[in-house]
Amino acid sequence: MTGKPPSHWFTGNRGEWTDRDYILQLALTKYEGGLCSCGQPMILAHDKDNEGWYEPHKTYCYSCAARETATQGDGKNPYKPEPGERVYTALDPVAKTTALKRRASRHN
Repeated sequence: MTGKPPSHWFTGNRGEWTDRDYILQLALTKYEGGLCSCGQPMILAHDKDNEGWYEPHKTYCYSCAARETATQGDGKNPYKPEPGERVYTALDPVAKTTALKRRASRHN
């Protein structure tokens, strides 16, 4: 496998993948494969007997908003990604610090 093994994050292992790492990766893959696109386990969310058991909640994701804004197009022309292009966001520490200072100055 490529990338850092799961034990890197939990035990400080900075070496090669171990059998335990492969088992953890397999378990995560199996778990994620059983999730609906809404994030709930399919075995529960797709069961007709559970109809009405879910309550919708709304939230606002600023990361998604930034990505969606970057891919809206200019109003006349739709956004057309280059082949293989993926848009992702990353927390900008400088922008965060600036925003926090701005917020603090408004409260003073």
